[in-house]
Amino acid sequence: MDKQYNPIEVEEKWVKIWSKRKVSNKESKESFSQVIPPPNVTGTLHMGHSFQYSIMDFYTRFNHMQGKDSYWQVGSDHAGIATQMVVENNLSKNNITRKDLGREKFIKEVWSWKDYSEKNITAQIKRLGCTVDWDKYRFTLDDGCNDAVIKAFVELYRKDKVYRGYRLVNWDPSLKTAVSDLEVIRQEKDGIIWHIKYPIEDSQDFVIVATTRPETMFGDMAVAVNPEDKRYKDLIGKKIILPFVGRKIPIIADKYVDMDFGTGCLKITPAHDFNDYEIGKKYCLHEINGEVFTSKDADKFQPINIFNEDAWSNKNVPKPFQNLDRFKVRKLVLEKLNEKELLLKEEKHPISVPRGERSNIVIEPRLSNQWYVKTSEMAKKANDAVNNGEVKFHPNNWIKTYFNWMDNIEDWCISRQIWWGHRIPAWYDNENNIYVGFDETEVREYYDLDNRKLSQDEDVLDTWFSSSLWPFSSLGWPNDSEDLKKHFPTSLLVTGFDIIFFWVARMIMMSIEFTNKIPFKDVYVTGLIRDENGQKMSKSKGNIIDPLDLVYGISQDELVDKRTANLMQEGLAEKIEKKTRNQFPKGIESYGTDALRMAFFSMATHTKDISFEFGRLKGFRNFCNKIWNAARFIDGYPIEKETFDAENDIDKWIYDEFQKTKEQINKNIIEYRLDFAVNEIYEFFWSKFCDVYIEECKNTGNTANLRPLLNEILHLMHPFAPFITEEISDLLFNKSIIS
Repeated sequence: MDKQYNPIEVEEKWVKIWSKRKVSNKESKESFSQVIPPPNVTGTLHMGHSFQYSIMDFYTRFNHMQGKDSYWQVGSDHAGIATQMVVENNLSKNNITRKDLGREKFIKEVWSWKDYSEKNITAQIKRLGCTVDWDKYRFTLDDGCNDAVIKAFVELYRKDKVYRGYRLVNWDPSLKTAVSDLEVIRQEKDGIIWHIKYPIEDSQDFVIVATTRPETMFGDMAVAVNPEDKRYKDLIGKKIILPFVGRKIPIIADKYVDMDFGTGCLKITPAHDFNDYEIGKKYCLHEINGEVFTSKDADKFQPINIFNEDAWSNKNVPKPFQNLDRFKVRKLVLEKLNEKELLLKEEKHPISVPRGERSNIVIEPRLSNQWYVKTSEMAKKANDAVNNGEVKFHPNNWIKTYFNWMDNIEDWCISRQIWWGHRIPAWYDNENNIYVGFDETEVREYYDLDNRKLSQDEDVLDTWFSSSLWPFSSLGWPNDSEDLKKHFPTSLLVTGFDIIFFWVARMIMMSIEFTNKIPFKDVYVTGLIRDENGQKMSKSKGNIIDPLDLVYGISQDELVDKRTANLMQEGLAEKIEKKTRNQFPKGIESYGTDALRMAFFSMATHTKDISFEFGRLKGFRNFCNKIWNAARFIDGYPIEKETFDAENDIDKWIYDEFQKTKEQINKNIIEYRLDFAVNEIYEFFWSKFCDVYIEECKNTGNTANLRPLLNEILHLMHPFAPFITEEISDLLFNKSIIS
């Protein structure tokens, strides 16, 4: 053995071997399986990916060593909005837009980016030593997954579980598409609340509404008060005259109104606020000849939309305010209100501003035609699976989060107004009749159509729709493949708490819907890796760390420069911040993958937020050196026997300690406490095996059991630190731990 341990040299050697080797026990009747949460093809992997992949690789190796046929499905996600945004930003450097290219040429550009990004991602996964079968790599837009997505959509539609509706959605004016709640980040900040006089019809009096968004007043359809509010009891049922518009809108009573907020009078703008939308729908607000009425007829509900897809004012606002950006509308409205002496006052007020995670643009609630999945029936079946223990969450407290979302579930908006993704398999004729099918030929046959002209829907499906099918589509569904038969339902899902609803719950719903089976038995919920300042790592913040930079080593300056380059490539150069330069280790230090893995395991607590600590990384690098030096010392003694056989009290003591450690580690592994498990192996090896047993063997000369005990320790340690244990086993015992 070399005098000094060189993790880079050792790891690169085994990466080449493992990337070609298929790890399985196909003869075993017991199986362990899991699917990778597919990384987005938007660039490279970050620390969160590596953290979770280390855990997944741990359980694959551990179960394989328990004799199970262990399978880990690998693949990547097309990530519709995120990937399209990256490519559009890259094109913009040459002053080219996707519309300049047209849909077909633009999609070719995205595929080229996908190939480039996928190459980087797969290289990273291989470099981390992940035990996957690369021959079975999947991509959410490959032919097999595409067939699965189309089949799922068509089946749901023909079972009346998918529909197209004109409803309120989160709208990103920059990307010009609907986005999911997950892609909306709430920014808490100091804002202003304005108190505005609304004249009461046939009266000299006013009601005072308090609002943080005066620019939406042109879409007001009512003023709501609490029925218990004595201040306004006599006004309920009367109408006010909406300033600038002249629209007559009713004063309605609803317990939703908080009497203590603002003035207790709430303007209701159904087309531009989610809560107002529900109020408007409840009272079926609709306008007839400049006057708003309530109704019990749900079909009469007709919100008034005042913004276009760019969030500029449209023709539903008076001419002086038309064709302006929403924030310019706000400024002009306040000026004109002040001129008319209708602006009573303004005061500071904390507000929550919704911003697009990708674009950082303020999200606008907007009415648009979108496709939806009816979720209530599917959610009930998914909830039953969790309630009866078929699907278990670890730690168990995340069940509350799951049910908090699922018990209040609404229909799922699955359409996006972008080009990159699974195009919705729906066609329209000149009269806007909808025909859904596997392709145009099948549509004409299924609906017995004539030769009328059909045009396919321009929208694509939400990335989460295809991701919800991943546990079974990646294994071959809708075909009855061997992998699907053997490995589905999967054994384990490792994922972050932030996507329990957006991904985990939807996988359970869709799996039961299409296979009548749960998608996985255990859900191991991890926390999120935070940066040195406690911030969530994201490309837009420029605080991403490439895990391989820690494996190979990177200096402070190189790290900052790399972050800057990544941001510029993502079109986010204005976000660059270099204030974190001194938060990183000075000089170039390589740690190796094993040290990084064990550092991750030590941080795999059951907390929501995980602060990455370089001190732990250094500590486990030292631990790897300790393992190497101990093995090198033992290699200096001749081979006397292959199995451990206690000859004296110290032998009995160490072996008893080893068995207790092994038992405790296995218990921790089963309970998904890798933080406890890695501490157990660390403490045993360093403090008991090295500091006590090896030293005692040195003194007494009774070294015969050192080598066989080391062999057992290496097997126990292998899932924690696969590279160094495999290398030592190869050098000292001429055999592989995992094969």
